[in-house]
Amino acid sequence: MGIRILATGSYLPPGVITNDDFAARIDTSDEWIRKRTGIGERRFAVDQDTSDLALEAARIALERAGCNQEIKLVITASFTPDRIMPNISSYIVNQLGLPEGAFAFDVNMACTGFVGALRIAEGLLEPGQKALVLAAEVISKHLDPGDRSTLVLFGDGAGGVVLEKTAPKMHFDCGTLPGYENLTMMGGNLKELDHFLRMNGKEVFRFAATYVPITVNQTLRDYGLEADQVDHYVFHQANQRILDHVAKSLGIGVEKFYMNLDRYANTSAASIPLVLDEMNEKGLLKEKDLILLVGFGSGLSYCSTLIEW
Repeated sequence: MGIRILATGSYLPPGVITNDDFAARIDTSDEWIRKRTGIGERRFAVDQDTSDLALEAARIALERAGCNQEIKLVITASFTPDRIMPNISSYIVNQLGLPEGAFAFDVNMACTGFVGALRIAEGLLEPGQKALVLAAEVISKHLDPGDRSTLVLFGDGAGGVVLEKTAPKMHFDCGTLPGYENLTMMGGNLKELDHFLRMNGKEVFRFAATYVPITVNQTLRDYGLEADQVDHYVFHQANQRILDHVAKSLGIGVEKFYMNLDRYANTSAASIPLVLDEMNEKGLLKEKDLILLVGFGSGLSYCSTLIEW
């Protein structure tokens, strides 16, 4: 299918924040959060930055792959980097002693970032070359403690894969819808600085419910497949109601949609590699399984593709 995943890795900070922890501080409850989102708890980093989480996930994936000195490319997807420069990927190259000359850069596509980074990696690599593709977020440091609409939705984490380019071409369906760029924002202009994450949840839900089935169906058409021929659907873990709605729209049993957002909440770009690593470690992914990956989020953007395990 164009790329082969050689190994997965993930890392979650140890600090667990439950819904009851929020209920003690703001006007909410465990029942209210679970009913609307499916989330029960999440991880918040305390003394760690995004690069720290990315480094741990990278270390695990590379140890499992055993090919450090063959890495030609490192891409990290994140909208919450520690600093503007140098980028997280360069930090990873330095800290793990990856080959001199490895091409390293970051991408910011928020929740779409990991699948978007796969698209970039697939386009840059030659057959036989290997890459480390990561996604890491520390969103907790950018949440308004008084904004119930966003505070309870997000968590911190990192995940990644070591992959090899195996064929000249694979299909991705990616795009950005104009006119929706203000629905999810973080950071203002120089005159109106606002470093908290802001989101119009209802409109984002409407976008996901409408366009995620469209990009899934396009990817299935690109590969000449029916929906039931795909073994696993690994979607960005935004909200259980969104995933349930998409499964129903596509006529697919929700059991094919692996979810861990009840324990980790929305970790943005990190959510898909976190799912892949968890499924891999549980032995749920078998050789030749077809996995449809879908990222969607700020922009508003989307990106989907199909991989064979």
